[in-house]
Amino acid sequence: MFKRRSVIAGGLSLVAAPMVARTAAAQGVKKPILVFAGDETSEASKVWRTQWEPLFKQAPVFQKVDYRVVFPKTPALLLKPESWPSDLRWVLDAFLMSQVGVEQGAETPRFFLVQNGQITFTAVGNNAWRDVMWPTLLDVTNSKP
Repeated sequence: MFKRRSVIAGGLSLVAAPMVARTAAAQGVKKPILVFAGDETSEASKVWRTQWEPLFKQAPVFQKVDYRVVFPKTPALLLKPESWPSDLRWVLDAFLMSQVGVEQGAETPRFFLVQNGQITFTAVGNNAWRDVMWPTLLDVTNSKP
């Protein structure tokens, strides 16, 4: 279930993301990065890995993003910098300092969209993937499903 603040923040990111993506493409900037953060004990993360992730990897949009996975054994480890690749630890730091990070912590599966070195959108849960993050990825990469 979406919290009102998350949907509002997500909506603002959805409005800004296409403009950022077009500007980035015009300047020859790197592909957007999609970070999937989950843990081995989360049933919802297991559903993502077995059902949604294979579909995502077969879709044309997959070729237009850099896909990164953070998938430690437990939710507590997900919030530890050691569990993250060194080049993505700043994503964890920014998340933990945000209001969403304070409120939701290790709730998974979580998705971060990173463009031009900034987190432009985050969503949590399989429904948020399907209803919000997936359309956002299609939009920022100018892709079809």
